[in-house]
Amino acid sequence: MNGVQARCPVVSRLQRRRLRSWIAVAFAAIAALAVVLAVIGNAPARGPAAPYNHGGFSEVSVATEDVVAGQASTVADGLAELGYWCVEPRSNDLTAQITCQSPERDVQVDLVAAPDGDVLYADIDLGAATTSDPSKDVGHLLGQVLDASFLKLWPQDRTTLEDLLATAQGEPPFMPFGSEAPPVDPEDLYSTHDQRTDNASWSLWSRHTGEPLALRIRTTALEDHSWPFGGRHYATSVSAATAALVLDGFTCAVSCYRASDGQTVDFDVLDGQIVTVRVKLRSSDDGHHRTEPSRQWGQAELPFLTPAVRDAVGQRVEESRIERRNWRGVVAGTPIDIIAVPDAGIMPDNRPAMELMVTIGIPLLYVE
Repeated sequence: MNGVQARCPVVSRLQRRRLRSWIAVAFAAIAALAVVLAVIGNAPARGPAAPYNHGGFSEVSVATEDVVAGQASTVADGLAELGYWCVEPRSNDLTAQITCQSPERDVQVDLVAAPDGDVLYADIDLGAATTSDPSKDVGHLLGQVLDASFLKLWPQDRTTLEDLLATAQGEPPFMPFGSEAPPVDPEDLYSTHDQRTDNASWSLWSRHTGEPLALRIRTTALEDHSWPFGGRHYATSVSAATAALVLDGFTCAVSCYRASDGQTVDFDVLDGQIVTVRVKLRSSDDGHHRTEPSRQWGQAELPFLTPAVRDAVGQRVEESRIERRNWRGVVAGTPIDIIAVPDAGIMPDNRPAMELMVTIGIPLLYVE
C-alpha cells in the first residue's frame, strides 16, 4: 500500500506536465490560426499576374468618352463632376479599360471593368500630385477622389479606408531639431498597407512620411489574361514607324530624335504594336510660319498613325500649335492630350522656341 501511495504523486505530476504541454500547444495553435485568419482578412486579392497574356478577344481600339455603363459609369460620372476627363480607350469581349485624369493632370484613375460595367480593378495614382505642389494635402485629395467615385459604389467601406489611411500615416515622431530625415535603406522609403472588405481589396502605397502615393483596388470578380490591349485603329507597328522616321531624318534608338528641328518621338509597344505615342514638337515662338518644319511634319508626316486618323490628328495638333493652348479629348476615335510649353529655349536657328507635348493613345496598365 505504501509503495502505491509513494508512486501516485509521481504519476500525477507527469500527467499534469503533459496536460500543461497539451494546453500550451492548443493555445499556440489557436493563436497561429487567429494570426492566419487576420492576415487572410487583410491580404490583397492577388492578380492579375499577366493581364495581356492572351489572344485577341475581338480587340477594339476606337476610343470613346461614353464609357461602359454600370459601376464604371458611376465612377466616371462622379469624377467628371470634379472636372476629370474620362475616356474608354479600348475594350474586348471580356473587359474594358477606362482612364480618368484630373484637370491639372496630376491624378489619374485607371479602371478595368467587365462588359456590364462592374469594376474589376482600379488604380488611383497620386504620384504627380505629390511632386507638382509640395503644399498640397494629398491625403485630402485622395479622400475627394474616393468620395466622388468608389465610395459611391461602396459607402459601407468608408471606415475601412479611413483606418487604412490612418495606419499608413501613423503617429509622426517628435523631432525637436527639424523634420524627420529619410530612411537610409531605400526599401524603407515606401510602405504598403492592405485591407479587405466584402466588396474589394484595398492596397495603399505611401511614403515613409505617410503621404499616400497610390491606391490599388481589386474585386473578387477580377480575371486574369483578359485585359484589352488594342491599338490598331490609330497606330501602326513600331517597325513600320521607325523605318519611316529614319527616312525622314530621325535617329532611332530608345527613342527617335531629329537634330535639325529637335523633334522627339517615343513609343509604348506591345508585341510590336504601338499603343501610345509621345511627341515633343518644337516650333518657333515668334510667328506661325507656313514653312515651319513642325507644321509640315505634324500635318502630313505622322508615320506612326494609321491613314484612318492621321489627317484629323494632325489638324488637331496644328490647331493647338497655332493657339498655343492645352487640349485634351478624342479625335477620330483617338485619345489625344496636348500640353503647350512656351519659352522652351531656342530653335537651331536661334529663334525662341515653344513645345507641344503630344500624347496619342492611352498606355496599357501594368501590374507590379
